[in-house]
This record gives sequence, C-alpha cells and structure tokens, in this order.
Amino acid sequence: MAMRDFLFLGFFAMVMALVGLAFFYAAYIGAPGYLARLARNRERHREQPWLAKRSWRNRRIIYSTGHQVWFMWFWRFAWWLILGFIFHVNHDAILSALRGPWSEAIPASMPFVAGIIGFLAALSLTWQRFFGGDAVFLLATLPGWLGDHLRGTLEAALKEKPNEPVRVKLSCGLTRLERVMGTDGNWHSELVTEELWTVETTIRPEQTMFGSDGARIPVDIALPAGQPESGDILDDPQVIWKLSFKAGSILDKAVNSEFEVPVFERRGRR
Repeated sequence: MAMRDFLFLGFFAMVMALVGLAFFYAAYIGAPGYLARLARNRERHREQPWLAKRSWRNRRIIYSTGHQVWFMWFWRFAWWLILGFIFHVNHDAILSALRGPWSEAIPASMPFVAGIIGFLAALSLTWQRFFGGDAVFLLATLPGWLGDHLRGTLEAALKEKPNEPVRVKLSCGLTRLERVMGTDGNWHSELVTEELWTVETTIRPEQTMFGSDGARIPVDIALPAGQPESGDILDDPQVIWKLSFKAGSILDKAVNSEFEVPVFERRGRR
C-alpha cells in the first residue's frame, strides 16, 4: 500500500471513529443526563410550569437556523468524505462509467451532482443565516391564559417593513410517537401531530413597526377556553401550542419562523 493510500485510509478511519464516539456519548451519556435535568426542572416548577423553560421565563423565544447550518455543513463534509473514499477505491471503474454511454454516465455522476447541490444549499442557508440572523418572539403575556389572549412581538431582521401582509397561525396539537409501517414494509417510529385547534390571521405592513434593528410585528390572539394547556417534553403524548409566521413575499423571508409558546389554564391571580 502506498503512503498516500495509507494516510487517506487512516484519516477516514479517524473521522469515522470520532463520529462513532460522538454518537455513543450522545446516546449513553448526554441524552440520559439531559432527560434527568428536564425531570428535575419540571418538578421544581410544578406549580408554575410556564417557568420551566428558560426562554419562557425570559419572555424571549428564539427561532434560530444555526443548528440547520451546522448540520448541513457536517452532512456535506461526511458526504464528500464518503464519496472521496469510494472514488479512491474504485476510481478506475467510476472514470470508465463517466466516459461511457449516458446509461452508465448519468447514474455514476448522480452522487457527485447531489453533493454539489447540497453544497450550494448549505452555502445559501449560511448566507441567509448571516444576513437574516435569528427571529425572536417577545412574550408580553406569561403565560397566555386559556379564555384570554396571547400577546407579544416578533422581531425580524428586515431592511424595511414587510412588503406584503404576514400570515400568523396559532395552533394546538397533540404530538406523540407512533409505530407506523413504511413503504419498505418495515415498522418504524414516527412523530405524529394531531391538530386540536387552530386560528389564522394576517398582519398588514402598516401595522408593523420598523427601526434600526429591523421590523417589530405585534401579535394579539384570543385563546379559546376548554383546550388543553401546554405540555412538557417528557409527556407522551405532548400538547404543543405553536405560533408560526409566514411572509407573503420572498423578500420578507426573515419573518418565516415558528415558536412554541406557553398557554395554560388560569391558576389564580399572578
């Protein structure tokens, strides 16, 4: 084996070992510790469950695409690393297929085309993240009481007021893991959400405020009585109240965001 081959295989093995160690840590050390902290925190705030989440306590809920950017670049790196390994091992056969008839060249080139498309998608997401930043929902009511209102303000990094009305949706859903049969005939777990209640409205551009830090979009939505209150992540099924914003214009895409908001039954005076 040539030194170049030895170094390449050694680097590939090292990366795969690091990925395996990361998954082992996440599955057997990080996840159990995280769940234990969640259980202790829920018990600590049993009387005021809307204080269990730090973002709710701070009245500042952040919608961030940072994790998507990191995942995209990690997946792109892993994809090209695997392609590089396959090409290193079978470069003669791959080159022969690429130079052959279309029936062979197209299938052989698809993994590389997919890698290029993925790289461009990661680059686009990074560009949006750099210039758009995070969307933030500032809670004015903590929590939103059933039978009352949910109020707050969305902060989005726009260069001017929205060009078109922004669609706002508040929904209550019951989320649970279910065993379903896939198209391949195998059973697997899937996160299923049953929508219990929803309401939609629009915010006109003239209703928004605009400053040096971007647009501020006010929200005031009446909450129904008789619906279930927000659940905990440890619940199965879990009740989730989700507030989502959808821009009417592609120029306002920094508005596109969704937030899990606290909605509870009134437990006496605050």
